[in-house]
Amino acid sequence: MTPIAQDRFALVLGAQQLESSFEQAIFRMDITPEHTNILGGVHGGVIFSLADFAFASACNAGEGSFIGLQAEIRYMAAAKDKQLIATAKRVGGTRKFAHYEVMVTDGLGNALALFTSTAYRVA
Repeated sequence: MTPIAQDRFALVLGAQQLESSFEQAIFRMDITPEHTNILGGVHGGVIFSLADFAFASACNAGEGSFIGLQAEIRYMAAAKDKQLIATAKRVGGTRKFAHYEVMVTDGLGNALALFTSTAYRVA
């Protein structure tokens, strides 16, 4: 496991790391009432955070230490299930940069959000 497994915020949100490599990382979490917004849906910040955990885990699972430079999210649909899954996949990069796409789905496989990000190698 990478250091993200010890991230206190990930623990508070209930995020669980299922897989982590430089090429791909997968996180899962169960949705509780604390994760919902005033309309009863999953709070966008929760979805963003889960995607960010997967991104950080993946880019720091290889050689070196990376920090995030850019992150963007597109929300596509509401969750129809009580589980979120974020799958980060490396889509390119160089020795100093790593680019990822993170797809967030619900437990039924419905696409909820697409998160794109770039990390910079600092060590």
